[in-house]
Amino acid sequence: MASADSLQHYAAPALWSYDAPAVADTAGTINTVLIDSIAGDTLAGRIPHFIPIAEADSLRSEAFADSLAAHATVIEIPAGSREGIVPEVAEPHYSNSTALTALLMGLLVVCGLNAGGVIRALKSYRHDLWSVRRRPNVFDDERSVKAPVGVLLALVFVVFGGIVGYNFPSLPVAPSFAGATASMALTGGFFLFHYIAYSATGYAFGTPTQMRRWVDGFLATMAYAGLLLVVPAFLLIYRPEWHGACIIISLSIYLLAKLLFIIKGLRIFFLNFGSLLYFILYLCTLEFIPALAYYRICVYLQGMLF
Repeated sequence: MASADSLQHYAAPALWSYDAPAVADTAGTINTVLIDSIAGDTLAGRIPHFIPIAEADSLRSEAFADSLAAHATVIEIPAGSREGIVPEVAEPHYSNSTALTALLMGLLVVCGLNAGGVIRALKSYRHDLWSVRRRPNVFDDERSVKAPVGVLLALVFVVFGGIVGYNFPSLPVAPSFAGATASMALTGGFFLFHYIAYSATGYAFGTPTQMRRWVDGFLATMAYAGLLLVVPAFLLIYRPEWHGACIIISLSIYLLAKLLFIIKGLRIFFLNFGSLLYFILYLCTLEFIPALAYYRICVYLQGMLF
């Protein structure tokens, strides 16, 4: 028996080859071509040798098709009818509140349906913004503001002014419909407080005519301020990234309205230098202190999680 060193092995052909292995015919050695060929044919994925060409081509084609199926990547465009869309939870923000949107839009729709009365009221309020003289004809009801329209314009100030107050001085921690309505209620209480306080003060320190002119001036300035606050209030809800600019515009509108009202009150009640003391007391009692209280409550509402 020949030793292991006398065995001569063949070099394996290519994987997809069906040719017989070529072995040099060397004298004095044992040819292992048959054994090595059988061992090679048993390898996984190997095409057997010494088979008919047609069968070898068939096996080669099947192996090639299997490799394509294993490695080919088919990109399928989603049709949408089978995949669908993964549901996402809406952001907990009052811009997604149907109730708040309905409230704001409903109020504007009511104003639009009463456009004629609103325009006539604004014309009358335009006279009350600055003038302290009696109207040309005191019996002319065309220049007076009807109570329903006056209430409607006051509601515009309360609702949209409440939105501004809810976002002043910074964005709320967790904006919600409940928080916005709480701010509207606060603004409504602030409005009623001023209306009652101005009526009582005018009655105590002036004539009925002076009181009426002063209160009408307050209603006029708040009516115009409420309408001018509509756009900034909407932007504060749906474009919070514009918060700084909207707050500056809103404060400018409100402060300008209050300045007109304060100047008109000075023109109505100023008699001599001694009346300035009462005017300063009025500013502290009815303007500065309530404004600071309103500011503190707004800050408190912003931090609440409704």
